[in-house]
Amino acid sequence: MTPAKSTLAIHLVTWNSISHIATCLDALTKQMTPEMSLMIVDNASVDGTVRWIEEHYPQFHMLRNTRNVGYCRAHNQALRLTSSDYVLVLNPDVVLVGDWLQQAMTYLDAHEKAGSFGGKLLRFSYTSDELKEMVISPIIDSAGLQVNRNRHTVDRGSGQPDTGQFDSAEAIFGFSGACVMYRRSALDSVRWRDEFFDNDIFAYKDDLDISWRLQRMGWTAWYEPQAIAYHYRSIKGTSQTSDLLVARNYRSRSRFNSYYSYRNHWLVLFKNETWSTVWRDLPWIVIYEVKKFVFLTFTGRPSVAALISAFRLRTAMRKKAALMKHQSKRSALEVRQWFIQSSS
Repeated sequence: MTPAKSTLAIHLVTWNSISHIATCLDALTKQMTPEMSLMIVDNASVDGTVRWIEEHYPQFHMLRNTRNVGYCRAHNQALRLTSSDYVLVLNPDVVLVGDWLQQAMTYLDAHEKAGSFGGKLLRFSYTSDELKEMVISPIIDSAGLQVNRNRHTVDRGSGQPDTGQFDSAEAIFGFSGACVMYRRSALDSVRWRDEFFDNDIFAYKDDLDISWRLQRMGWTAWYEPQAIAYHYRSIKGTSQTSDLLVARNYRSRSRFNSYYSYRNHWLVLFKNETWSTVWRDLPWIVIYEVKKFVFLTFTGRPSVAALISAFRLRTAMRKKAALMKHQSKRSALEVRQWFIQSSS
Protein backbone atom coordinates (compact mmCIF):
# COMPACT_ATOMS: atom_id res chain seq x y z
CA MET A 1 0.00 0.00 0.00
CA THR A 2 1.42 3.36 -1.04
CA PRO A 3 1.80 5.69 1.95
CA ALA A 4 -0.22 8.90 1.83
CA LYS A 5 1.67 11.96 0.71
CA SER A 6 2.39 14.61 3.30
CA THR A 7 0.19 17.68 3.23
CA LEU A 8 1.13 21.34 3.42
CA ALA A 9 -0.88 24.40 4.44
CA ILE A 10 0.58 27.70 3.24
CA HIS A 11 -0.38 30.66 5.43
CA LEU A 12 -0.11 34.18 4.05
CA VAL A 13 -0.97 37.22 6.17
CA THR A 14 -1.65 40.37 4.18
CA TRP A 15 -1.92 43.98 5.33
CA ASN A 16 -1.96 46.60 2.57
CA SER A 17 0.14 44.22 0.46
CA ILE A 18 -0.98 45.29 -3.01
CA SER A 19 2.61 46.18 -3.98
CA HIS A 20 3.79 42.56 -3.60
CA ILE A 21 0.86 40.15 -3.68
CA ALA A 22 0.84 39.53 -7.43
CA THR A 23 4.54 38.67 -7.58
CA CYS A 24 4.24 36.43 -4.53
CA LEU A 25 1.17 34.46 -5.61
CA ASP A 26 2.22 34.13 -9.25
CA ALA A 27 5.46 32.42 -8.16
CA LEU A 28 3.83 30.41 -5.39
CA THR A 29 1.10 28.85 -7.49
CA LYS A 30 3.65 27.51 -9.98
CA GLN A 31 4.99 25.22 -7.24
CA MET A 32 1.74 24.13 -5.63
CA THR A 33 0.47 20.54 -5.99
CA PRO A 34 -2.83 18.93 -4.91
CA GLU A 35 -1.37 18.12 -1.47
CA MET A 36 -0.90 21.84 -0.80
CA SER A 37 -3.47 24.44 0.24
CA LEU A 38 -3.28 28.20 0.72
CA MET A 39 -5.00 30.18 3.46
CA ILE A 40 -4.85 33.98 3.26
CA VAL A 41 -5.63 36.07 6.34
CA ASP A 42 -6.11 39.75 5.58
CA ASN A 43 -5.66 42.26 8.40
CA ALA A 44 -8.12 44.90 7.17
CA SER A 45 -6.21 46.08 4.11
CA VAL A 46 -7.47 49.32 2.55
CA ASP A 47 -5.29 49.41 -0.55
CA GLY A 48 -7.15 46.96 -2.81
CA THR A 49 -5.31 43.81 -1.73
CA VAL A 50 -8.49 41.84 -1.02
CA ARG A 51 -10.19 42.89 -4.25
CA TRP A 52 -7.14 41.92 -6.31
CA ILE A 53 -6.94 38.47 -4.71
CA GLU A 54 -10.67 37.85 -5.19
CA GLU A 55 -10.41 38.80 -8.86
CA HIS A 56 -7.25 36.85 -9.72
CA TYR A 57 -7.22 33.93 -7.26
CA PRO A 58 -10.83 33.32 -6.16
CA GLN A 59 -10.04 29.63 -5.49
CA PHE A 60 -8.02 30.38 -2.36
CA HIS A 61 -9.56 30.54 1.09
CA MET A 62 -9.41 34.00 2.65
CA LEU A 63 -10.28 35.18 6.15
CA ARG A 64 -10.94 38.91 6.35
CA ASN A 65 -10.36 40.58 9.69
CA THR A 66 -12.17 43.84 10.41
CA ARG A 67 -9.05 45.31 12.01
CA ASN A 68 -5.33 44.69 12.05
CA VAL A 69 -5.06 41.97 14.69
CA GLY A 70 -1.32 41.58 14.20
CA TYR A 71 0.97 39.08 12.54
CA CYS A 72 0.88 36.55 15.38
CA ARG A 73 -2.87 36.46 15.96
CA ALA A 74 -3.54 36.24 12.20
CA HIS A 75 -1.23 33.24 11.80
CA ASN A 76 -2.86 31.63 14.82
CA GLN A 77 -6.22 32.04 13.12
CA ALA A 78 -4.90 30.26 10.04
CA LEU A 79 -3.37 27.47 12.12
CA ARG A 80 -6.66 26.81 13.86
CA LEU A 81 -8.55 26.75 10.55
CA THR A 82 -6.23 24.37 8.70
CA SER A 83 -4.91 20.86 9.23
CA SER A 84 -1.78 19.53 7.54
CA ASP A 85 1.49 17.80 8.26
CA TYR A 86 3.49 20.95 7.55
CA VAL A 87 2.85 24.70 7.62
CA LEU A 88 4.61 27.33 5.54
CA VAL A 89 4.60 30.79 7.11
CA LEU A 90 5.19 33.22 4.26
CA ASN A 91 5.30 37.00 3.89
CA PRO A 92 3.61 38.51 0.82
CA ASP A 93 6.86 40.25 -0.12
CA VAL A 94 8.70 36.93 -0.55
CA VAL A 95 9.07 35.12 -3.88
CA LEU A 96 9.85 31.40 -3.88
CA VAL A 97 11.89 30.04 -6.78
CA GLY A 98 12.69 26.58 -8.12
CA ASP A 99 11.08 23.75 -6.17
CA TRP A 100 11.34 25.36 -2.73
CA LEU A 101 8.12 23.80 -1.43
CA GLN A 102 9.02 20.27 -2.48
CA GLN A 103 12.57 20.58 -1.14
CA ALA A 104 11.26 21.56 2.26
CA MET A 105 8.62 18.83 2.41
CA THR A 106 11.07 16.16 1.25
CA TYR A 107 13.53 17.11 3.97
CA LEU A 108 10.92 17.17 6.73
CA ASP A 109 9.55 13.82 5.53
CA ALA A 110 13.00 12.28 5.97
CA HIS A 111 13.97 13.93 9.28
CA GLU A 112 11.39 13.57 12.01
CA LYS A 113 13.40 15.56 14.55
CA ALA A 114 13.43 18.66 12.32
CA GLY A 115 10.81 21.10 13.54
CA SER A 116 11.50 23.79 10.96
CA PHE A 117 13.12 24.23 7.57
CA GLY A 118 14.41 27.35 5.88
CA GLY A 119 16.59 28.37 2.99
CA LYS A 120 18.68 31.26 1.80
CA LEU A 121 16.81 34.54 1.41
CA LEU A 122 18.27 37.00 -1.07
CA ARG A 123 17.06 40.54 -1.72
CA PHE A 124 15.15 41.84 -4.69
CA SER A 125 13.67 45.13 -5.85
CA TYR A 126 11.40 46.29 -8.66
CA THR A 127 12.20 48.16 -11.86
CA SER A 128 9.42 50.65 -11.02
CA ASP A 129 6.16 50.86 -9.13
CA GLU A 130 4.26 50.58 -12.40
CA LEU A 131 6.04 47.71 -14.15
CA LYS A 132 6.71 45.63 -11.03
CA GLU A 133 9.40 43.57 -12.74
CA MET A 134 11.71 41.83 -10.30
CA VAL A 135 15.35 42.83 -10.10
CA ILE A 136 17.13 40.10 -8.16
CA SER A 137 20.37 40.75 -6.34
CA PRO A 138 23.24 38.69 -4.89
CA ILE A 139 22.77 40.40 -1.52
CA ILE A 140 21.79 38.14 1.35
CA ASP A 141 18.68 39.06 3.29
CA SER A 142 18.79 36.18 5.75
CA ALA A 143 20.49 32.84 6.17
CA GLY A 144 18.76 32.19 9.47
CA LEU A 145 18.78 33.91 12.85
CA GLN A 146 21.93 34.60 14.86
CA VAL A 147 21.70 35.48 18.55
CA ASN A 148 24.80 37.04 20.05
CA ARG A 149 25.95 36.67 23.63
CA ASN A 150 24.45 40.05 24.52
CA ARG A 151 21.12 38.75 23.09
CA HIS A 152 21.22 41.09 20.10
CA THR A 153 19.57 39.14 17.28
CA VAL A 154 20.34 39.57 13.58
CA ASP A 155 19.75 37.75 10.31
CA ARG A 156 22.89 35.84 9.37
CA GLY A 157 24.65 37.46 6.45
CA SER A 158 22.12 40.27 6.07
CA GLY A 159 23.44 42.93 3.71
CA GLN A 160 26.45 40.88 2.62
CA PRO A 161 27.14 39.80 -0.98
CA ASP A 162 26.47 36.09 -1.40
CA THR A 163 29.93 34.67 -2.02
CA GLY A 164 29.19 31.19 -0.73
CA GLN A 165 29.85 31.93 2.93
CA PHE A 166 26.50 30.34 3.87
CA ASP A 167 26.49 27.49 1.37
CA SER A 168 26.68 24.67 3.91
CA ALA A 169 23.51 22.85 4.94
CA GLU A 170 23.42 22.85 8.73
CA ALA A 171 21.38 22.99 11.89
CA ILE A 172 20.97 26.56 13.15
CA PHE A 173 19.11 28.38 15.91
CA GLY A 174 16.07 29.43 13.87
CA PHE A 175 14.72 31.40 10.92
CA SER A 176 13.36 34.74 9.86
CA GLY A 177 9.58 34.68 9.97
CA ALA A 178 9.42 35.89 6.37
CA CYS A 179 9.71 32.36 4.98
CA VAL A 180 9.91 29.22 7.10
CA MET A 181 8.22 25.82 7.00
CA TYR A 182 7.24 24.19 10.29
CA ARG A 183 6.26 20.68 11.21
CA ARG A 184 2.77 21.05 12.65
CA SER A 185 3.51 18.67 15.52
CA ALA A 186 6.43 20.97 16.45
CA LEU A 187 4.09 23.95 16.60
CA ASP A 188 1.64 21.88 18.65
CA SER A 189 4.41 21.15 21.14
CA VAL A 190 4.93 24.87 21.92
CA ARG A 191 1.25 25.79 21.91
CA TRP A 192 -0.08 27.92 24.78
CA ARG A 193 -3.85 27.50 25.02
CA ASP A 194 -5.05 28.54 21.54
CA GLU A 195 -1.79 30.32 20.63
CA PHE A 196 1.08 28.95 18.57
CA PHE A 197 2.66 32.34 17.95
CA ASP A 198 2.38 34.63 20.97
CA ASN A 199 -0.60 37.00 20.60
CA ASP A 200 0.94 39.41 23.12
CA ILE A 201 3.87 39.96 20.77
CA PHE A 202 1.57 41.18 17.96
CA ALA A 203 4.40 41.55 15.41
CA TYR A 204 8.22 41.67 15.28
CA LYS A 205 10.51 39.28 17.22
CA ASP A 206 7.87 36.55 16.89
CA ASP A 207 10.35 34.50 14.85
CA LEU A 208 12.97 34.77 17.61
CA ASP A 209 10.42 33.72 20.23
CA ILE A 210 9.16 30.66 18.41
CA SER A 211 12.69 29.60 17.40
CA TRP A 212 13.73 29.77 21.06
CA ARG A 213 10.70 27.77 22.19
CA LEU A 214 11.21 25.09 19.54
CA GLN A 215 14.83 24.73 20.63
CA ARG A 216 13.69 24.22 24.24
CA MET A 217 11.30 21.50 23.06
CA GLY A 218 14.15 19.60 21.39
CA TRP A 219 13.42 20.38 17.74
CA THR A 220 16.06 21.02 15.09
CA ALA A 221 16.00 24.00 12.72
CA TRP A 222 17.53 22.96 9.39
CA TYR A 223 19.06 25.46 6.98
CA GLU A 224 19.35 24.43 3.31
CA PRO A 225 21.16 26.98 1.09
CA GLN A 226 19.89 25.38 -2.12
CA ALA A 227 16.34 26.42 -1.18
CA ILE A 228 16.36 29.94 -2.59
CA ALA A 229 13.77 32.68 -2.11
CA TYR A 230 13.83 36.44 -2.63
CA HIS A 231 12.68 39.02 -0.10
CA TYR A 232 11.82 42.67 -0.64
CA ARG A 233 12.73 44.29 2.66
CA SER A 234 12.41 48.01 3.31
CA ILE A 235 14.74 47.90 6.33
CA LYS A 236 18.27 47.44 5.08
CA GLY A 237 19.63 45.47 7.97
CA THR A 238 23.10 44.08 8.42
CA SER A 239 24.48 41.13 10.30
CA GLN A 240 27.44 43.24 11.44
CA THR A 241 27.20 44.24 15.09
CA SER A 242 29.22 47.44 15.38
CA ASP A 243 27.45 50.22 17.27
CA LEU A 244 27.39 52.46 14.20
CA LEU A 245 25.76 49.88 11.94
CA VAL A 246 23.22 48.87 14.57
CA ALA A 247 22.38 52.55 15.07
CA ARG A 248 21.87 53.07 11.34
CA ASN A 249 19.52 50.11 11.23
CA TYR A 250 17.37 51.45 14.07
CA ARG A 251 17.34 54.97 12.63
CA SER A 252 15.80 53.63 9.41
CA ARG A 253 12.83 52.11 11.25
CA SER A 254 9.41 53.68 11.72
CA ARG A 255 8.20 54.54 15.22
CA PHE A 256 5.67 51.70 14.98
CA ASN A 257 8.40 49.21 14.10
CA SER A 258 10.78 50.55 16.73
CA TYR A 259 8.14 50.40 19.46
CA TYR A 260 7.16 46.77 18.88
CA SER A 261 10.67 45.61 18.10
CA TYR A 262 12.05 47.04 21.35
CA ARG A 263 9.07 46.02 23.48
CA ASN A 264 9.02 42.50 22.08
CA HIS A 265 12.77 42.13 22.56
CA TRP A 266 12.07 42.38 26.29
CA LEU A 267 9.01 40.13 26.13
CA VAL A 268 11.08 37.39 24.49
CA LEU A 269 13.73 37.72 27.18
CA PHE A 270 11.14 37.63 29.97
CA LYS A 271 9.66 34.45 28.56
CA ASN A 272 12.73 32.52 27.43
CA GLU A 273 15.62 33.58 29.66
CA THR A 274 16.47 32.02 33.02
CA TRP A 275 18.75 33.22 35.80
CA SER A 276 21.04 30.27 35.08
CA THR A 277 21.80 31.73 31.65
CA VAL A 278 21.51 35.46 32.34
CA TRP A 279 24.14 35.66 35.07
CA ARG A 280 26.72 33.96 32.83
CA ASP A 281 26.35 36.70 30.22
CA LEU A 282 25.19 39.59 32.41
CA PRO A 283 28.01 42.07 31.60
CA TRP A 284 27.46 41.74 27.85
CA ILE A 285 23.68 42.00 28.24
CA VAL A 286 23.79 45.06 30.50
CA ILE A 287 26.22 46.99 28.29
CA TYR A 288 24.14 46.27 25.19
CA GLU A 289 20.81 47.15 26.83
CA VAL A 290 22.09 50.43 28.28
CA LYS A 291 23.54 51.56 24.94
CA LYS A 292 20.37 50.57 23.13
CA PHE A 293 18.06 52.38 25.55
CA VAL A 294 20.16 55.56 25.45
CA PHE A 295 20.28 55.52 21.66
CA LEU A 296 16.54 54.98 21.25
CA THR A 297 15.74 57.67 23.80
CA PHE A 298 17.97 60.32 22.26
CA THR A 299 16.74 59.61 18.73
CA GLY A 300 13.13 60.14 19.72
CA ARG A 301 12.08 56.50 19.57
CA PRO A 302 9.33 55.35 21.99
CA SER A 303 11.73 53.47 24.26
CA VAL A 304 10.20 54.38 27.61
CA ALA A 305 6.65 53.57 26.51
CA ALA A 306 7.81 50.28 25.00
CA LEU A 307 9.68 49.33 28.16
CA ILE A 308 6.68 50.15 30.38
CA SER A 309 4.42 48.05 28.16
CA ALA A 310 6.88 45.16 28.30
CA PHE A 311 7.02 45.21 32.10
CA ARG A 312 3.23 45.30 32.29
CA LEU A 313 3.18 42.05 30.31
CA ARG A 314 5.99 40.46 32.30
CA THR A 315 3.66 38.39 34.50
CA ALA A 316 1.92 36.94 31.46
CA MET A 317 5.28 36.07 29.92
CA ARG A 318 6.46 34.33 33.08
CA LYS A 319 3.29 32.21 33.21
CA LYS A 320 4.03 31.02 29.69
CA ALA A 321 7.66 30.46 30.67
CA ALA A 322 6.61 28.25 33.58
CA LEU A 323 4.69 25.93 31.28
CA MET A 324 7.57 25.81 28.81
CA LYS A 325 10.04 24.97 31.58
CA HIS A 326 7.80 22.14 32.75
CA GLN A 327 7.45 20.64 29.26
CA SER A 328 10.89 21.40 27.81
CA LYS A 329 13.17 18.69 26.46
CA ARG A 330 16.33 20.83 26.52
CA SER A 331 17.61 22.96 29.36
CA ALA A 332 18.13 26.70 29.03
CA LEU A 333 21.87 26.09 29.28
CA GLU A 334 21.78 23.75 26.29
CA VAL A 335 20.04 26.39 24.19
CA ARG A 336 22.56 28.99 25.37
CA GLN A 337 25.26 27.15 23.43
CA TRP A 338 23.87 28.76 20.27
CA PHE A 339 24.55 32.21 21.72
CA ILE A 340 28.13 31.35 22.61
CA GLN A 341 28.83 29.96 19.12
CA SER A 342 27.45 33.07 17.44
CA SER A 343 28.85 35.59 19.91
CA SER A 344 30.98 38.39 18.53
